[in-house]
Amino acid sequence: MNVLIAPDQIKDPGQEIVIPDHLHPYLVPWGTRQYRQYKFGTILTQTFLHKHYRIYIYRFMITQPVNLFFAVNEPTIALRHMLEGSVYAEVQGFGRVALEPQRYNLIYLPTSINEAWFEAGPAESLHMELEYTWLEEMAESNEEIAELMNRVMTVSNEGKLMLPALIDYNVYETLHAMRHSQETGGILLMEFKTGILKILTQYGKVLKEQDHLDGLPDIPNKELLVKIWEMVKANPHIHHTLARLALMNHMHEKTLSRHFQRLFKISLPAFVHKQCMARAYYLITTTEQNLSDIAYDLGYTEISNFNRAFKKHHGIPPQALRNMR
Repeated sequence: MNVLIAPDQIKDPGQEIVIPDHLHPYLVPWGTRQYRQYKFGTILTQTFLHKHYRIYIYRFMITQPVNLFFAVNEPTIALRHMLEGSVYAEVQGFGRVALEPQRYNLIYLPTSINEAWFEAGPAESLHMELEYTWLEEMAESNEEIAELMNRVMTVSNEGKLMLPALIDYNVYETLHAMRHSQETGGILLMEFKTGILKILTQYGKVLKEQDHLDGLPDIPNKELLVKIWEMVKANPHIHHTLARLALMNHMHEKTLSRHFQRLFKISLPAFVHKQCMARAYYLITTTEQNLSDIAYDLGYTEISNFNRAFKKHHGIPPQALRNMR
């Protein structure tokens, strides 16, 4: 996928300039880089091209509203992550699409040139184009991938988009590991394949959860309750208290508590605690993050309180679980 300033562009009118220091934290060690300045702002482009997938990271620093164009040179299935900023796009076959921050989805893109509208401010997207036959090969031995491929093609043929899911901690950690990988050669390719499979698998789980949520009974404030459920699950934190969530969503505490329990068959505080413990377990078993940092990220100010809560929930102390790796 290439960014165009005009749909009939032959030569990029931007001036290539040195990447400033404040953008260095956004640089990946494995990508080719290009930083160009235009009348409307600047675009940092980082790419990694492989026969099975192509990874594009675009960071836009827009100083005035502008319409840009995205060229898809061949039909592809893409994992699209909007990391920062909001963008509206006119996508062939789907009409006008809102790309909201911290959301991702799987989409089939035909050969096309699509228009996007940018407001002033920063925006960043991470786009992975996945080669179809590569996905087919994986689908032969992976039922979840096969189901995803069938679903995205069916939905696309109907002119609909797959669910834009929140980037939860599972996807965030996977993207973070991929972006900061210092590996090269075959090891890097293996890390990318593993990361892509993790994101696809997690997206499949989210779709099944959404099917379950859609099947829940219609009750007052259901849409808002589902958004609260989704937000807590994506980023668990002990400070997601009933009082705070009620205030954030302009609901009375008793109303939120009663409706949440009725819809999900679990109290809101119990759900928050369950998700915090699930996130802690994930971080302990899949990352090298210090236990004290994990506790702090979840909102605990005292590691002893975290240790006690974790052991009570999982039946094993955090350090003992880490030692089992």
